[in-house]
Amino acid sequence: MLKEDFFIHSSVRRILVRSNIDSTKIEFGTVRGVVYFRGLFQLTRVYVYDDDELNRYLKSQDFIRKTLTSFEKKVRELPGVKDVVFQLVNWNKEKGQWRPMESKKKVQGYGQEDDSNVSKDFE
Repeated sequence: MLKEDFFIHSSVRRILVRSNIDSTKIEFGTVRGVVYFRGLFQLTRVYVYDDDELNRYLKSQDFIRKTLTSFEKKVRELPGVKDVVFQLVNWNKEKGQWRPMESKKKVQGYGQEDDSNVSKDFE
């Protein structure tokens, strides 16, 4: 591993912890200034208060989307980072916006967990 890649790698780990992201569900590495992420993007805790379960779910998804956008921006701003590549099982970037990749069952259940589409490597 290059010295610059080691610095980037340790900085990414620090950003993960400070951003409240569950680092046990996501793998990452750096090769020649390109940072790769693979796995399940999850926050360690999300506090959203609302009486309606659907509103609570939608607000939590919005909070996670903002966290992911902020996280990507922080990683891209690190010195020496040339590119950032995401291969997430639960979020996808379409037209510059992060969107959750959800099964119909999850949407109908208003956010109840359905891990059928999650690789067993990340549990």
